[in-house]
Amino acid sequence: MTLNNISMLKSYLKVAVRNLLKRKVYSFINIFGLATGMAVCLVILKYVDFELSYDSFHEKSERIYRVTTTSYQNNEFRAHHVLSGYALGPALKTDIPEVESYIRTHPMYGGAVISYGRESADASSFFEENIQFVDSNFFNVFTYEPIKGNLSKSLEDPNSMVLTEKMATKYFHDDEDPIGKTMTISGGWADHDYTVTAIIENPPGNSHFPFDFIVPIHNLLQGQQYQNDDGWGWNNFITYAELIPNVKPDDMKDKMEAFVKKYRGEEMERYNSRAEMIYQPIEKIHLEPGLANESSETVSINTIYFFIIISIFIMAIAWVNYINLSTARAMERAREIGIKKAIGAYKQQLIGQFLLESIVVNLLGVIIAMVMAVLLLPVLSSIVGKNLYFDFNDPRLWMILGGLFLFGSVISGIYPAFVLSSFNTIAVLKGSGEKAKGGFSLRKTLVVFQFVASMILIAGTFAVYQQITFMRDQDKGLTMDKMLVVKGPKVFEGENFRTRLTTLKDQLTKVPGVTQVATSGAVPGGGYNWGTSIRKDGTDRSEGKNVSIVWVDPDFVKTYDITVLAGRSFNPEITSDMESVLVNEAALKAFDLGSPEEAVTQNVIMGGDTCAILGVLKNYNWNSLKTEHQPWLLRADTISSSAYSLHLTGNNIDDVIDQAEDIYKEAFPGNPFDYFFLDDFFDKQYKAERQFGKIFSLFAVLAITIACLGLWGLASYDTSQKLREISIRKVMGASVNSIVSLLSWQFLKLVIIASAVALPLTWYGINSWLDNFAFRIGLSWDLFVIPVAILTLLALGTVSLHILKGANSNPAKVLRSE
Repeated sequence: MTLNNISMLKSYLKVAVRNLLKRKVYSFINIFGLATGMAVCLVILKYVDFELSYDSFHEKSERIYRVTTTSYQNNEFRAHHVLSGYALGPALKTDIPEVESYIRTHPMYGGAVISYGRESADASSFFEENIQFVDSNFFNVFTYEPIKGNLSKSLEDPNSMVLTEKMATKYFHDDEDPIGKTMTISGGWADHDYTVTAIIENPPGNSHFPFDFIVPIHNLLQGQQYQNDDGWGWNNFITYAELIPNVKPDDMKDKMEAFVKKYRGEEMERYNSRAEMIYQPIEKIHLEPGLANESSETVSINTIYFFIIISIFIMAIAWVNYINLSTARAMERAREIGIKKAIGAYKQQLIGQFLLESIVVNLLGVIIAMVMAVLLLPVLSSIVGKNLYFDFNDPRLWMILGGLFLFGSVISGIYPAFVLSSFNTIAVLKGSGEKAKGGFSLRKTLVVFQFVASMILIAGTFAVYQQITFMRDQDKGLTMDKMLVVKGPKVFEGENFRTRLTTLKDQLTKVPGVTQVATSGAVPGGGYNWGTSIRKDGTDRSEGKNVSIVWVDPDFVKTYDITVLAGRSFNPEITSDMESVLVNEAALKAFDLGSPEEAVTQNVIMGGDTCAILGVLKNYNWNSLKTEHQPWLLRADTISSSAYSLHLTGNNIDDVIDQAEDIYKEAFPGNPFDYFFLDDFFDKQYKAERQFGKIFSLFAVLAITIACLGLWGLASYDTSQKLREISIRKVMGASVNSIVSLLSWQFLKLVIIASAVALPLTWYGINSWLDNFAFRIGLSWDLFVIPVAILTLLALGTVSLHILKGANSNPAKVLRSE
């Protein structure tokens, strides 16, 4: 580079800094708008990167697959589910050479009580749910960071246990080494004493497989339930396969078809069904929602794409601000350009000068954006409940920053540079080149784009809020308000256990403020006890369909105020009642049982047993309103140890809880008193939607803020350019109100144009999102009118100050200066 070029570059830089300082307000709007846009873009991309990174931390992640099953019956799709029998893994290893190893996992359904030091005064005992049974080679396939112990050998002993760092801290003192200590599992699927053999770091937040305790699967398989099974009947396991290097699932397609036919062919022929086993890449599990029995958190890839689009919108709005304000100020710099051209400046040199100004603004924006992104990320972390952070050693972060800087410098500077450098020298020096051709029409187009983006974001936020409120407030067909659920005891000591359970229920019923008490094997929003195939009595086996079954005591229907359409609920005094079932309306249609009155005269075949239908219940939402009503059965149990549901009245809830805890601990000492309110528990099913709404709202507010900043600056400049016109109108007798109306209309018509463009896009987007819900709001007028009204108020509110200031200006001063 020559000295002349260096001097010219210094001159351009000096002019750029002077122009920024000369118009501080416009410079602030440009820099702050760009910085905010880039910060939001960085935060969104970090969130997207996190969601796409699930399970990639495993060293063998590219070779690990979860084996899922897609089932069909009578040539109709039934389900795509993740559960299998315990025999699947060993059979794959034996029959499929491409399978190097297998891992079976089995959660501690219903949880269990884990105790340490039960005989000591400072014993620790807690109810735990994140307990997983796994094969002994678990840590040879999956990668977790050890803190203490040898992970490769930690599960060789059937009575061993591995803890996460969080659980080690919870149960043991800081100065106590957990290795070699004995912990007891009670009330679970494999009660036993287990020796702690290793401590690992808490599983990363981007793992589809959460756990707090890992124990070998050996003791579980010794239980009577699985000892009497051939390994294919009880589908309670999740099976993973580690394939040999360079093998893909498609390479085994024919072998898998033969495999399914070998082990399931006879059964499928009997039920006129078929099944396909699919190898699901472990890195795709988090991004493929909708699988039956899926217990991990998932997110639709469309949601990821949606947030990427939002980041593009926000960044585009910020760049539009820069372009609008730069072209708006073109008239102010016209004489400067004319003089430079007159003394010999080339067009390329002028373009370089204005691009350099864009580079300076974007460079300042990038620096501020990084600071803002670091401050904004914890807000997003608190919303999603994950520990998100920027890794400054990650080259991708700097590549994104560099890309935003370079692309932003060009995209936001190239048009103003060409517009400003194209002015006619003689015209601008004479003062007649006051309009840049195309500049104002483009500016209006860009403002319309900002309004369209803002309106879509406002409408989307409004729709998400309405849908979540609708699902929360919708009548679910059963009582959830003031329903206190106490988890049943897991530690059993002494005899007459069922009698003591009944006594506990009776004592809880007598607590002031408790109106009804029922026990059940599960509660709404908490899954079911048994999933099996049933059919109407007298039909072929191929007509069987899967249903969910929950065991409840005779007071359950009354306590939850479920409507009985025909028949009656269980009567414990009648033996046949306690051997019958209650079905919901969805089961009538699924099994062709006719009307509710006709159904109570019929039987169903369930697990080889014939059960009479005692009553038909009005459809109730046991699960979230995201799914349709499914066939659901309630079976009778005189008393259940899983959950006590207490329906409360009055406002002395804390007193009721205290009394219930005293009664519970006296009846079953050694059991932690664990409870929750059903409405809060049920609403956890909408966690993903609430997070989506909060994130959407956060970014919508930031996008609208950026747009309003740009509109504020543009209104300020446009009003200042029209002061002579305003003054002439006032001299000719125009009122302040008429001038305000005239100037406001210039922006209001842009809102109208934006509404015409945005409303069809909004309708399509909202309708597509709502299609994911079985129970959804309608596309009512307020979903579209309110966003338009909000945008109109925001636009007019943003420009009104400048318009009023211009309309109230003194025409004498303005015209004298002209």
